[in-house]
Amino acid sequence: MFDAPVSLAAQDDVAYFSRRRRRDERGRQLYRDLAEVAPHGAWIAKEETGTPIGIAFLHASEDESYVSEIYVEPGYRRQGIAWKLFAAASLDAGDVTRSGLLETDPVAGLAFFLRCGFSLQTPVLRVSGAIPRDDDLLAIAAGQYRFATERIDPVADRTAVASLDREVRGTARPLDHAYFAERAHGVVFRLEGEFVGYAYVWPDGGIGPLAAASGAYLVQFFAYALIALRRTLDASWCKALVPGTNLRILRVATRAGLSVEAVRLFASDAGVGDLSRYVGFHQLLF
Repeated sequence: MFDAPVSLAAQDDVAYFSRRRRRDERGRQLYRDLAEVAPHGAWIAKEETGTPIGIAFLHASEDESYVSEIYVEPGYRRQGIAWKLFAAASLDAGDVTRSGLLETDPVAGLAFFLRCGFSLQTPVLRVSGAIPRDDDLLAIAAGQYRFATERIDPVADRTAVASLDREVRGTARPLDHAYFAERAHGVVFRLEGEFVGYAYVWPDGGIGPLAAASGAYLVQFFAYALIALRRTLDASWCKALVPGTNLRILRVATRAGLSVEAVRLFASDAGVGDLSRYVGFHQLLF
């Protein structure tokens, strides 16, 4: 058995795995950003020659420690390296929920997280496709509610957003929203003056995070996000991470011609919020 030493990762180590693990530039940048702010740093395993063979880092929010990345090169698996990386990255994480979005292949990765005390909560589907035509979008957006929208303000809207995040995602994350608002087009939805949800859309066609105070609002929120992508960001393609329990958006996405590209599993060592009212941002953060 190869006993790989584990140490804090340097920027070059993180950059190496960002290129290896992420295909798009937004994903690579997010990878580097999250590794930089990880509460205990990013941790790296190397072979004798100095070649990186594994990496792990977690992301902290108010009530959660999220496994953004834990990866070991295939030829070095089943030798305890993942355990060492996970232990280093989660050192003194405190009494918070641990969670992550897990790849289903290889299945050995699922077994590892089960041994760590995680339970499998729900599948999360990555859907994508061409944004429907305007007439179809307006038909999707039609509904009984008339929402007012305005650009999200991470400071002014912090209390309302945090309360909703605890309901649907299981944790408040104000620092994440500051990051989202700086880089994406984010709005809050109000109904008769009351805050009832938010949504972000991204220049590359990404939708999320999106959260609603009621499942009855979801389809109109999702339609708004599609319209904003087309009209505000001039996008023609969209993608989103939709929990399997969010049947309303999965159904409308299917009707809109979007396809399921991949399936991952959201896992946690404690109960989570109501993901049936949520759309995720990215697998590194969910």
